[in-house]
Amino acid sequence: MCSSSFLRLNMSYICTVEEERYMGRLRSFWDFICAHKYGVVIVLFVALIGYFDENSLWERYQHKKQLTELQEEIRKYTEIYERDTYRLQEMNTNRDVLTEIARERYFMKTEDEDVFVIMKEE
Repeated sequence: MCSSSFLRLNMSYICTVEEERYMGRLRSFWDFICAHKYGVVIVLFVALIGYFDENSLWERYQHKKQLTELQEEIRKYTEIYERDTYRLQEMNTNRDVLTEIARERYFMKTEDEDVFVIMKEE
């Protein structure tokens, strides 16, 4: 900080009012840091672990959420696979099921019948 006696003694360095105000704010900030150093360190540590680290708590939450979604997707596709495997085995062993699927899905018919497709309007 500059004082008026310092200004009179050393004319090579001149402090302006803004510099003194800035130095006062900086000094009060530093005094606050020194007075609450343990609290500041704890807050910085929590911020580092919670948000800024590569393995932060936020990233862990996001990964756990993504893992849950992927497990749900795996379960869904496993059910579809099991259902389709069962239907495929039925088609290979039972000819009536194969005929039923051909008629329902692909609108196939025998030579002596007509097929009418009725669509519901939405």
